[in-house]
Amino acid sequence: MSKPNELCRGCYQDYYNQNRPGGCWLLKNAKRVHRTKVGTWQNPPYKWKPQATLHCHRPQGSVWIEADDPRIRG
Repeated sequence: MSKPNELCRGCYQDYYNQNRPGGCWLLKNAKRVHRTKVGTWQNPPYKWKPQATLHCHRPQGSVWIEADDPRIRG
């Protein structure tokens, strides 16, 4: 199953590997998951809806929280 490279956008690994042939080395085995992205400066409870991302995605300046985390209130 191929994964869209747009899910890599903003990832720390993609930033450093975007000029490599094939891009990020983690993409081949990446799994699509639903998580909520929150800023490192924000306090719970989080009211954002989960969104599709890859399990290996590491954003800069924010973190992913699992969709079933009790700190997420929708």
